[in-house]
Amino acid sequence: MGESLTYCIADPPYLGRAERWYGPSGCGHGNGEGRASSHEQAYVFDSPDTHRQLVETLQNDFDGWAIAMSVHSLSTYLSIVETDSRNGIRVAVWNKPTAITSGSRIVNNWEPVLLKVPKSRRGHGKGLTCHDVLTCNPPRNGFIGAKPVEWTLWVMQMLGVQDQDSVLDMFPGSGMVTKAMTVQELQLGPF
Repeated sequence: MGESLTYCIADPPYLGRAERWYGPSGCGHGNGEGRASSHEQAYVFDSPDTHRQLVETLQNDFDGWAIAMSVHSLSTYLSIVETDSRNGIRVAVWNKPTAITSGSRIVNNWEPVLLKVPKSRRGHGKGLTCHDVLTCNPPRNGFIGAKPVEWTLWVMQMLGVQDQDSVLDMFPGSGMVTKAMTVQELQLGPF
């Protein structure tokens, strides 16, 4: 058995969309009425400073991490972290074939995922080979921003999560990340 690492998967309210989806007070007043019970302070994520603080927390408290985001906030995150293959920062793509139009002329069918892979899990032979693109549809469970089980399994595979590691779901929201971690635990053993 190798070293035990700590990971975090963060799927925060997306920059510039929190108030629209969850309302100005965080819960129940926006288009996502009744869907943000786990994000009562969602509105603070409409500030880039909140996302900077999130990255600082992830950098300081975890060996590896992943952040889900919209394509519109990728430039903000990239200005916060130094993207260099030597520091383990990667951008992966979740391709969503059945994306719903949002009133924009250009339909957005993908979302970036920013990852920090721990040094001990980066090299060839340090885990299963995986792709940095996932194609699958979002779940239709009535929760805005929910990720499918396949998404979390893919993220954990890219991070190099092993059975002795611990993984925190920082924004439990719909519960889909926790559900996927249960599936992973059945495959690998307890975290």
